[in-house]
Amino acid sequence: DGAATMDWMEQEQERGITITSAATTCHWDKHEINIIDTPGHVDFAYEVNRSLAACEGSLLVVDASQGVEAQTLANVYQAIENEHEIVPILNKIDLPAAEPDQVRAQIEDVVGIDATDAIEASAKSGFGIDDVLEAIVHRLPPPATGDVNAPLRALLVDSWYDVYLGVIILVRVVDGTLKQGMPVRMMAA
Repeated sequence: DGAATMDWMEQEQERGITITSAATTCHWDKHEINIIDTPGHVDFAYEVNRSLAACEGSLLVVDASQGVEAQTLANVYQAIENEHEIVPILNKIDLPAAEPDQVRAQIEDVVGIDATDAIEASAKSGFGIDDVLEAIVHRLPPPATGDVNAPLRALLVDSWYDVYLGVIILVRVVDGTLKQGMPVRMMAA
């Protein structure tokens, strides 16, 4: 169950929302897909910005019963500024109040992106998840590759403390390579 993996806080699972960013890796049809689920609320704009900088594309997940919300706009505009390819997803399609055609039109009118091929899905039931994974593989660009022989350059996306492992840092390697036991100097610009 992907939702249970990404939304680890009890409040997230109960309400079906994302409060903290979470990253995971899944395998689909010979592809390794790295996903960062970001909070939708504008108070987490910095987290969203770092996550978008580490990715090539975005999934615009819109509740098919509620439509485009204000905080969604702020995040999708950041994705557009990062020159992301954006795949619209109509989630909660199985709810009685779902209005996929109206939400498609709203995405086009309010956000300004084509929603003709928006994927209808339900994260709760699993409906359409195969289509979402296919879209990630075929509609979003593959990760940009850097120079493995260049000095290490990486973008720090997130970090947290684990009681058993210590500090864990999630990075996007731009150039060079990272190896276990390698000394690393953190720098900011």
